[in-house]
Amino acid sequence: MNSINELKYWSVSLTAIITILIFLCFTLTQVLVVSAFSYLYPDISYENLAYGNLGLISIFSSTVGLLVLVAFIRLKKINLTRYLNISIPKVKITIFFIFLSFFLMLLMELISNKYPHFFDSDFVIDSYKNANSLPLFYLGVVLFAPFFEECLFRGFLFKGLEKSFLGGHGAVFVSSILFALVHVQYGIPILLFMLLPFSILLGYARWKSGSLLLPVLIHVINNLMTCIITHSEVY
Repeated sequence: MNSINELKYWSVSLTAIITILIFLCFTLTQVLVVSAFSYLYPDISYENLAYGNLGLISIFSSTVGLLVLVAFIRLKKINLTRYLNISIPKVKITIFFIFLSFFLMLLMELISNKYPHFFDSDFVIDSYKNANSLPLFYLGVVLFAPFFEECLFRGFLFKGLEKSFLGGHGAVFVSSILFALVHVQYGIPILLFMLLPFSILLGYARWKSGSLLLPVLIHVINNLMTCIITHSEVY
């Protein structure tokens, strides 16, 4: 028989199914937004519209994804902040994981500089170079997208996995693998040697701090640093 604590949350199987549904809503919104731009600007290619409006696409799709996620949590009639573990992390563990994330970012930058062709990604450069509005690009890519992704993977999905037989370690690795897989557009080398280790770090930051806000903060910092580095390369 399930314990009272387990009944408060979606089961691991339903958590997985709901996570897929939420991500499908997120992806479908992206397609619809680009399709709307394609209707308004028929002379511009679909790919260029996607690159040029990535910031707006991220804002709209992340907002829809978050609304659907919140709707599913509300069905359980449990406090949203409690379900997603939205709380202020302790200063000591926050400093530790931020330092660790900077070390990992520096290591990845050194490796990518040593093997530039192996870790080259046209997606990052093209989306930044062709952005119609850099402020909107930063808003969508640096704030909205990380917040939605962390709420889904290190919030909702992590909770369901952690409360199952997988426990904390299992929740970290399963959520990290799935997070890396949905970023396949960056290429397999980046996915395996950069995104997966970074995602594992985010997972342990969430688990050890007991707070979703810490991986959100680290994710935002990482995306901001990536944008700043890309800006220096493009301009």
